[in-house]
Amino acid sequence: MRGRTPESRTFKGGEKVRGQVVQGQRGSNQGRFAPGNWSVRTQLLAVVVIPIVTALVLGGLRVGSAVQNARDIDNARRLVRVVDKGTELLQEIEDERDLTALYAAAGPRGNTSRIDTQRSKTDAALARVRGEAAHVHRKTNSALATQLAVLDAYGRKVASLRHTVVHATMRWPAVVSAYTALITELTDALDLLAPDIAGHALVMRAGALKTFTQATEKASQQRALLGGVLAEGQFDANEVQSLTLAGRQQQALTDQFLSSASADQRQFYERTVTGRDVDKADTLQKQALALRSTSRPGLDADVWFDTMTSKLDLMRRVEQRLIGSVEDESSREQRQAERSLFINSLIELLILLLVIAVTHVLVQSIVGPLHTLRASALDIVHHRLPEVVRLLRESSGTQLKPIEVEPTAIDSTDEIGGVARAFDDVHLDSVRLALEQAQLRGRINTMFVNLSQRSQSLMERQLELIDRLENGEQDPDLLASLFKVDHLATRMRRNGENLLVLAGEKAGRRWSAPVRLVDVLRASISEIEQYQRVQLRGLVTADVDGRAVNDIVHLIAELLENATTFSSPDTEVIVTCQLLSGGGAKVEIQDNGIGMSTENLAEANERLLNPPVVDVAVARRMGMFVVGRLSGRHDIRVQLRSSSPHGVTAVVTLPQNLVREHEDHMDPPGLSATYNTGGCLTGWRNYDTTEQIDESALARRAHRTRRHGARSSGTMP
Repeated sequence: MRGRTPESRTFKGGEKVRGQVVQGQRGSNQGRFAPGNWSVRTQLLAVVVIPIVTALVLGGLRVGSAVQNARDIDNARRLVRVVDKGTELLQEIEDERDLTALYAAAGPRGNTSRIDTQRSKTDAALARVRGEAAHVHRKTNSALATQLAVLDAYGRKVASLRHTVVHATMRWPAVVSAYTALITELTDALDLLAPDIAGHALVMRAGALKTFTQATEKASQQRALLGGVLAEGQFDANEVQSLTLAGRQQQALTDQFLSSASADQRQFYERTVTGRDVDKADTLQKQALALRSTSRPGLDADVWFDTMTSKLDLMRRVEQRLIGSVEDESSREQRQAERSLFINSLIELLILLLVIAVTHVLVQSIVGPLHTLRASALDIVHHRLPEVVRLLRESSGTQLKPIEVEPTAIDSTDEIGGVARAFDDVHLDSVRLALEQAQLRGRINTMFVNLSQRSQSLMERQLELIDRLENGEQDPDLLASLFKVDHLATRMRRNGENLLVLAGEKAGRRWSAPVRLVDVLRASISEIEQYQRVQLRGLVTADVDGRAVNDIVHLIAELLENATTFSSPDTEVIVTCQLLSGGGAKVEIQDNGIGMSTENLAEANERLLNPPVVDVAVARRMGMFVVGRLSGRHDIRVQLRSSSPHGVTAVVTLPQNLVREHEDHMDPPGLSATYNTGGCLTGWRNYDTTEQIDESALARRAHRTRRHGARSSGTMP
């Protein structure tokens, strides 16, 4: 039962391996961060992360383009406002130029109040232009920044021109030329802002506004030129030429505007720039040109100025309408750009969410079943299959019922579902093999029972014959030989009972009344061959439940057999017992044999606590298996430990429900042992008398008591 490693264990490479199944070596690891070591989720995410990143980059570029487009359109809208305010500034400067020219032509009799008022209007318009220009983003466009810088410096030039007009002697043509040059500079600056205005429709409307603004400027020049001539009272050839050229340019620009304008713009122009003031202005201009050969034209300068101003007001109404259309188109393009930015961002967000959702669904559709398959596999390996094996072990081969194998909770038809079906097949085959093994064990157990019953019957007949021979024999030597034959027959009967234990059956013989613990120990001693070497010490007066007597006798006999077998023949085996404070009793069997290593002791105790499946190794080491089975049957704890200085001590702890205080009851027929104060056996006596048995009858009656007292098959109380 001890002294070497059980055959059902094997050692390889210093590692303990259960049974004969050895796990093969795995392939070489590719590295911690190798793709083969990634989880399935990580691998799937790695597969989809490239298209996701690509989609994000492309979507980001698209959204970035939309953002830049919206920013450009917003900047264009700001430029449109600058152009609009710049056009208003042109109108105010044109009025200031014309009034200043009229004042310069009239000389000392001119009125400066209208000029002062107009200059205030010009300054206000200039401030509005500067305010709008300040809101334009100019850092990323150096050309735009240059043109806006021109607008910022425009106020200083206007102030300088005013100072020159007031403090220097300038004829009115020079004043008109100087103001016209300043107006041209402003017009050029506004024209250069047009390329930065995005949108074809917006550019077209801005172009129409530019053309009509130039036409209005030529009309204003005519008002200044003819007003100066009339105020001065004489024509000059250059002035006539300039007036005629301005008129022709105005007509050409007006025709260009009408050809490029929309139908609504043409209709509005035709409905607006018409009427008595327009006709009167044209008539006055023609009359003045007709009288240019005379020394004095004879027309009133103020009448001309007011009439032409009325015509200019009508033209500026059209100009304001064009400015409004440009602003409306700018706002429309800005709203469209913002809507496009919102739609693009929303589309990209929806695509991203869709990709993430689809990726999550696909990953879960793969990882989820894999996790379910892994959980099912672990549950089968660690719980379900061991439970089936346990149930099959505990059931007899003739009482096996069909076992239903629950399939894995994966019903998909993909590759993972195929793996799940294959694993279900493996599980089913494992259960089928376990069932077949259980059926085989059942048949083997039945065979064990039949063999044991046959041998038990023969042993009983043999023991009865030996009893009759012992009773009729007086020769001590022959009687001693009969005793040896009797012991051998008793051991053979115990081996036959071991077959019943291997088959999971219980012995048919059992006590109904309690039996003294000392008699249980005495009966155990009688089961072994070298009973003379066993010494009982520290005995107590306690009773053992009769239903467990035979199993306890068998268990202790196996431990005694082991102790006497693995110890020197000239040494003693000490058996002591004591009652425990919490109930129950403890029996210790100590030998002075070869002992066991720490590892073998731990393994033996594990086998005692959890007896292995019956196999060839168990048949070779039957004692360990029988002790484990019998102890587990009655919740008896058996533990092996090292003795000092050498040897092994087997500690048998009997639970409280099997051991109780001694009561009055019928002892089994036979003899009771007597001991001295040291606990050594001194003799035998009858239960009912106190007389001592003489030495000549001692051996015979003691042996019969051991054989029949606690394990009699015929006289159970």
